[in-house]
Formats: sequence, structure tokens, C-alpha cells
Amino acid sequence: MTTSSSATTLSKSSSSSKQRVSYFYQPDVGHFYYGPSHPMKPHRIKMAHHLILTYGLYRQMECYRSHPATPDEMSAFHSEDYIQFLGKVTPDNLRGYGNQMQKFNVGEYTDCPVFDGLYEFTQLYTGASLDGAVKLNRGDCDIAINWSGGVHHAKK
Repeated sequence: MTTSSSATTLSKSSSSSKQRVSYFYQPDVGHFYYGPSHPMKPHRIKMAHHLILTYGLYRQMECYRSHPATPDEMSAFHSEDYIQFLGKVTPDNLRGYGNQMQKFNVGEYTDCPVFDGLYEFTQLYTGASLDGAVKLNRGDCDIAINWSGGVHHAKK
């Protein structure tokens, strides 16, 4: 079996010791849908997870089910009114949030559409990013993977 140089780079540091990889996944993250015209498809995250399982890559890393981020955790990085907006806006009521949608660059003709479960989705992938950051900062891993991180952009 041959390995590519990029795979070797991922598994070995410059001192030839194995790097500790932590992988964060929340199964529900792949159940959300941005809409038919948007290029981001969260189900691809679920597909990537299935490939990790099928190819046995999970054996080369520590795997964690991440926690959903709390409003307080998200407010540490984003304004409270933005977090509250995400918790209230839905495809059914978005017309009542025109000013906030423009302020936060959210909506149909942006990179960040409003879709069913938007707030829950942001909690899931944010929690995975926070869990990865904690592991990295504590020195518990060298690499933290969260495939869902950054898929819905925020504007503070």
C-alpha cells in the first residue's frame, strides 16, 4: 500500500512523531437544507463522515460528538442581537426582519440564506468548532477537524 505525501504530512510531524488528530462530528448537521439554488449542501458533511467510517480513517484519530453551542457561547464571538435574530428568523417570517437581514447580510440573495432550522444548525457547527478549539488550546490534540465549521458566515 502506498501513501501520498499529503497523507504522510497529516500523520507525521517534522520530528517523525505521530500527530494527534481530533475529529468533531454532530450527526444532525447533515439534515439541513440551504435551498435548491445555494451551492452549500450540508448533506456533504454527512457524506464525508461516511467516507471516514468506510475507509477506516476514524481509527487514526479521536472522534467526538460535539455539543450544540449555547447562546452565551455564541455571544462571546457575535453580538447578542445577531444571535437573537438567528433564533427568531424563519423562512415563514423573514419579511418582518428586512432591516436585520440587511444588517447581518442574511437572505435569499446572499451567501447566508434563511432556512428551516438555521439557528439549530449554527449551534451544531459552532459547538464543534468550540470543542475543537478547546482541545487545541489545552494541547490535547495537534489537529482538530470540524468539516461543518464556517458553512454559514456571520457578520458581527
